[in-house]
Amino acid sequence: MSNDALLVLDKVCKSFGSVQVIDEATVEVHAGKVSVLLGENGAGKSTLIKMIAGVHEPDAGRILMDGNAVKIPNTKASEALGIATIHQELNLVPSMTIAENITLGRVPRKFGIINRRAMRQIAREAMDKLGLNLDVNTPVGELGLAQQQLVEIAKALSLDARVLILDEPTAALTKAEIAHLFSVVNTLKAQGVGMVFISHHLDEIAEIGDFVNVLRDGKFIATVLADTEENELVRPTLMQPACWP
Repeated sequence: MSNDALLVLDKVCKSFGSVQVIDEATVEVHAGKVSVLLGENGAGKSTLIKMIAGVHEPDAGRILMDGNAVKIPNTKASEALGIATIHQELNLVPSMTIAENITLGRVPRKFGIINRRAMRQIAREAMDKLGLNLDVNTPVGELGLAQQQLVEIAKALSLDARVLILDEPTAALTKAEIAHLFSVVNTLKAQGVGMVFISHHLDEIAEIGDFVNVLRDGKFIATVLADTEENELVRPTLMQPACWP
């Protein structure tokens, strides 16, 4: 386990009834790096990110932030630690503007009245961090899926997120939209944001990832560099843990 890791899941376990879905899995997230979770359906990827997001607590093992053991009993606790999750189903209100969505739940007020100027300023600053030039007065429902996803990321940055979880963010995007998303991810890496990236596409992993955490049937198999040959990445996902050198 690295001493400089931003976030660590250290030998975490999780069972639902008699079914153990995570068995001593270890994943590290480093500032300015993308840590990929790779595994077949049912490998435990979703359960791991739900532990980070505060949806599930591990039955055993530890979660560490900046080297300190932490508890993440709910999503509020996750957000308070600077962790944000971008789910496949985005958490935005279509009828509200970009600015209203980004400040939802923490609307700035002045003398008890909503301060819309401050709201727009918060939204613009968040969008600027991503290099996005969108009118923050635009209703989110008028945006395409890729732009909505970027608004969700901007919202996370406005909350000073240090760890960003991207759950199959490219699943419904075109090639051009994926290229734009990856440009944003590289911008975030340069800003020191640590990211967890879930994808089934090996070409994407090689392009955007730094480390790949291989999971099989809830077990941690190996961590390898993202530029590892594709056949070497696929091989451990199909093998029993004892067979992996």
